[in-house]
Amino acid sequence: MAQRAAVFDSLLSVWNGSGSEQLSDLITDDYRGHMLHLADGERTSSAYADWIRDYRLANPGATFLVEDQTSEGDRLWTRLRAHLPGGAVAHGFNISRFEGGRIAEEWALWSPWASGS
Repeated sequence: MAQRAAVFDSLLSVWNGSGSEQLSDLITDDYRGHMLHLADGERTSSAYADWIRDYRLANPGATFLVEDQTSEGDRLWTRLRAHLPGGAVAHGFNISRFEGGRIAEEWALWSPWASGS
């Protein structure tokens, strides 16, 4: 689990604004992401950096924190919390499937932004 958690943490640091240069080390070339909370929520490895850029433009200052993680087989389950500078929060759940030490597929579901904890 430690190696998968480290890869996921590195990916989360990209979402938190560290830059997308390391994405190819974290996701497979044939990566598929399924964002279950979005009508057009499918993403590929080639579009991943654009997703992050667009998200950060729409939600400036957003930060993501891991609240809980567990792993079994080739999967890592992560419960997350996102914060905006004004105090809004969103809660998310992510399942990551790994191949060769990189994320090959993800399923994510997020709540809408809400005030409070």
